[in-house]
Amino acid sequence: MVLVVALMHACVAIRAATPAVRPIVFLRENVFDRVRELDSEFSRLETSLVSLDWTRELLRELIERRLNDGLIAKYAVDGSTWKAFFEGDLEDSQNRVFGYCQYRPRDVLLYTSTALSLAQSHQRGQICSEDIEEARRSFSENRLKELADEYADNYPHLGVVLTRFYGLGTEYTVGSVEDFIKKLLVDGEVQDACKTWIYNFTAPDQFIQLLYNVGFWGQKQPNGRIRFKSSEAEDPGNLSITGDSTFAVHPSYADGLQLQKRVITSLGENVSLRTSGLILDVPESFSTSAYRTRITQLSEELATLPTGTASARKFEDLIGEVIRLCFFRSLSNVQPRSRNVGGTSVRDWMASNRAPIGFWAIVREKYKATQIVWECKNYEELKAEDFQQVSYYMNDEVGRFAIIVSRSSSPLKQRIFEHVRKVFQQSKGLVLVLREADTRTFLRQALNGKQSEHHLQDLFDNAERLIS
Repeated sequence: MVLVVALMHACVAIRAATPAVRPIVFLRENVFDRVRELDSEFSRLETSLVSLDWTRELLRELIERRLNDGLIAKYAVDGSTWKAFFEGDLEDSQNRVFGYCQYRPRDVLLYTSTALSLAQSHQRGQICSEDIEEARRSFSENRLKELADEYADNYPHLGVVLTRFYGLGTEYTVGSVEDFIKKLLVDGEVQDACKTWIYNFTAPDQFIQLLYNVGFWGQKQPNGRIRFKSSEAEDPGNLSITGDSTFAVHPSYADGLQLQKRVITSLGENVSLRTSGLILDVPESFSTSAYRTRITQLSEELATLPTGTASARKFEDLIGEVIRLCFFRSLSNVQPRSRNVGGTSVRDWMASNRAPIGFWAIVREKYKATQIVWECKNYEELKAEDFQQVSYYMNDEVGRFAIIVSRSSSPLKQRIFEHVRKVFQQSKGLVLVLREADTRTFLRQALNGKQSEHHLQDLFDNAERLIS
């Protein structure tokens, strides 16, 4: 975060020094909020800030261009494409899609795609209101998980708090929010998972502002309209909270949490917060607290584990745990020291790649990697024979993708990618080299409840570009 702050100040200095260069930094909103909190000289940056806002017209054009992409005869992107694909009134269907997705481009794309798939499965000529309604249910559960993932760096395990709303109401008074906070603070799982930040939001106004800032709920206005932060072009600042204020959970989370359409005015002692019906994203046989404890232990073990042959087996075992605990959503049937039928090759770890989407699905599609081979090297400097070894494991049966996990602490040298290029030329397979810092990143993300595969995707993209 300090480096991001320094980068932003450097860009302001460059713009002031010369008109020849105009650097632009694009930041996610939650990262920008952290900069605002950390930077004591933020006023220097404020004059150079411009927000990127999506209007209804731009969002509609985005969807229309995607819908036109596979057509030979294109529709106009002035609303004509939308009319061709969506049944009924143009404004009504757009209100249902854009309002439900809080004007977030990625969510609008996913929601529309889900509704389109449902219409196709029912063999309809257009997306009708039933398809839009049915898409809400599956979209809501995914959106709830993505919200926690999006803010994992700011508020680790935010999802643990959000799931405590399960089965309650869609609207809350300030008094009921205060009761809700009291119950959170005596919840053992919340205390363990969210202890780094939850105690900064024990006052009702702070807690309300937090959930408003992340887009979970909005404030009900006197005219009945609900004000959501993410649907406004300009940030209006802090909410004006009074004793009779009411806050409503955004509809995109109501289905996932199975909320009742009623106003919660109080939560007495006989009301307990529950998560029944929600699937907690941790491996089987683990509770959330046990999962976090084991991740912490692995991080400590990695930091103290010496390099060299004597501790090579311990390093292998540790990486096996990392595979099981950090990639359990996509990789299964993790097997140690896997031998082929003739016993001529022994892979340190093999895992079945069953991912339907995301990074691992790309690897399976591009390199036919139904099985992922992991080789563990408990030393920093990789040698040519290490790459020859994993190249030997690649074939048509398991696929042509392998991962080498090393103990290197410095950036990978050019010669490493020369070896990767040589393997690709010989076998049309890709070797992805991970450093110790990458392993620590996977553990840190797992500890924060982050499900993203962006770090792996970045390493993969970089490797492919360098060998291309």
